[in-house]
Amino acid sequence: MTKPLRALPVDLEELTIAFEAEAADLQWYLDAQTGEVLLVTREYEPAEHGGLTVTEIETDPTRFVRVPPADPRHAVADMRSFADSVTDAQLKESLEIALSAARPDRRFKTALSWLPEQQHRWHAWRQERCRERVTQWLAGHGLQASARAA
Repeated sequence: MTKPLRALPVDLEELTIAFEAEAADLQWYLDAQTGEVLLVTREYEPAEHGGLTVTEIETDPTRFVRVPPADPRHAVADMRSFADSVTDAQLKESLEIALSAARPDRRFKTALSWLPEQQHRWHAWRQERCRERVTQWLAGHGLQASARAA
């Protein structure tokens, strides 16, 4: 029997940004009590976060869950999945060539750059995949996102 997930008021958009941050030196945490997404850097100010210190955040893994750094393989997998969904043969071929290049992310974006509708579709596609990963990650920690109060 699966344990029910605990609802946590969290800003999914903010958590998705943290989840997909590409800078390895950025350390993001989710406060499993409040749903706040915290970025811990040298400029972190405890006063801006109810007095929480970096030491408190880093030493209480039951309350502060470290958001894993972005996995570049996810981006490439999302690009492949998107390319597979494209019905226009010429665009599909361009995307497949881009994905075989040394810097597939740049080539992929270039291939889409002249097609604003497909660019928009790609961004929506990517956002949905990122949300799915965030939702799965939350569930892995026994949590389910609920709406945050404004």
